Amino acid sequence: MSTEGENRPGPIENIEQTASRAYKQFTVVLVRPKYPRNIGMVARAMSNFGQQRLVLLDPKCELDVDARQGAAQGQQPLTECISYRSWDDYAEHEADGARIAFSRREGRRRPSRPFAEILQWSALSDNRPVSLLFGAEDHGLSREDLLWAHRTATLDIPGPLKSLNLSHAVLLALSQLPRDLPPAEVTEAIQLPDDLLRQWLESLNFDLSTKNWNAYFSLRQMIMKASPTEREMELLSSVLHQTVRAIASGQKPEGE
Repeated sequence: MSTEGENRPGPIENIEQTASRAYKQFTVVLVRPKYPRNIGMVARAMSNFGQQRLVLLDPKCELDVDARQGAAQGQQPLTECISYRSWDDYAEHEADGARIAFSRREGRRRPSRPFAEILQWSALSDNRPVSLLFGAEDHGLSREDLLWAHRTATLDIPGPLKSLNLSHAVLLALSQLPRDLPPAEVTEAIQLPDDLLRQWLESLNFDLSTKNWNAYFSLRQMIMKASPTEREMELLSSVLHQTVRAIASGQKPEGE
């Protein structure tokens, strides 16, 4: 297993399954997975659909013989998977693109949409990389995890039992992916100016000490949903920086 962004696999070559060539390559991200066999079964599900890029974020287990047994003939995503310690580590090394989180944890400020509806999102029809985020087996994705996603999706489960095994959730999501999407183009990671955003809000006397929802969470979610380009993010950072500096000096921000 590769770690901390090292030895990242290049373009997938020599995929034997004819159907897999029709698929755009997505990245499957497992957040704090707990059981090796589940990770292996996810790798197997990915191989069923020609998907090879697996990322583990803060995994709580080792990839042992149980993981390899769970993967069966789908070993490639498992042997080439990448592990990151934290979201910051992930954001530093991963290419910029669209991130879709699968979660039933929603609220007024955090709406979820059916995955079939999100598949109509324009970000999926261009050449940006797309990552699919899945949470731990017991509690799924946390509120903090969802702040890193551009969209939150739910999977259509017709039966009364809505809980899915991790590998089944990945399999169901991958089975809904369209086959006519353009291949992803690797781009540089775009950093969200988290510290600057907090500093800007605090300079405007917003209270960010509460553990519940506050202005920072709301603005961060708005920025993520907008999926800004690198140029747009640079402009935002410049505006925030100039405003903070102007408030500190008692002057009007440049450009006013």
